[in-house]
Amino acid sequence: MKTEINNSMRVLMIYTSTAKQCFCNPQDLKRCMAEMRVTEGYYTVYEFWNGKQKKLSKKAINEFLNLKN
Repeated sequence: MKTEINNSMRVLMIYTSTAKQCFCNPQDLKRCMAEMRVTEGYYTVYEFWNGKQKKLSKKAINEFLNLKN
């Protein structure tokens, strides 16, 4: 999988229970999740903003997944 990160936008990291990880921007979240074949409840999404890592809530993840491309 190959993704291109736009540093002027938020950067997300998907981390699965099987130690797979993927960095992406919000508009690529669905594609990365599909390519990694994540299972609901067995992954964590982190956000990197202002140089800090923060775990996203389910509500925030749903907002990113509902973004229009």
